[in-house]
Amino acid sequence: MKFTPVDTANSDKATRIITEAFADDPVINWTCNHPATLLPFFQITLPVFFPHQLSYLDPQGRGAAAWLGPHQKLKWPVKLSSVRKIMKLGGLTGVYRMLLSGAKTEKYHPKTPHYYLFAIGVTPGNKGQGVGSALITHILRQCDEEGMPAYLENSKEENLAFYEGHGFKVQQQIQFAASAPPVWLMWREPRAITP
Repeated sequence: MKFTPVDTANSDKATRIITEAFADDPVINWTCNHPATLLPFFQITLPVFFPHQLSYLDPQGRGAAAWLGPHQKLKWPVKLSSVRKIMKLGGLTGVYRMLLSGAKTEKYHPKTPHYYLFAIGVTPGNKGQGVGSALITHILRQCDEEGMPAYLENSKEENLAFYEGHGFKVQQQIQFAASAPPVWLMWREPRAITP
């Protein structure tokens, strides 16, 4: 399957797909203080990944993924407009939880070079059709070719089997706070390429 890279022309579409896919995500909803919509959260976070050219869409608009490559660094834009969006999204509790979640995520993030899967999602009506597997395999194949591991934070227990099926193993289970749902930190060693 050929994927469409995310650029300025389709970034809104990618953001909408991920927002729809994560609508029932327990960890992000807790982090944002259970807002009416997660769209502002992804409007703030996803564009930071797009310039790294490892974000892509299923050409039929059924799913999207956003990765960060080894040695790539994120540049979080600390703008007044972003702070306002976060305040409107989840109030002071949401701001506090986002800062806490970001700090804990950074604390546990591996220092070894790796590909980092920030978000992958398939729209609800297209689940179970192999779209998610095609999306994740696109970069995992590159990981294997380069001999590079991959890492992600899984925020939904029911997704564990999907990630494990693609070679990820749980390294640790954490919580951002006592009231927060669990997060599974998952690591995948590259697989040997067979000719």
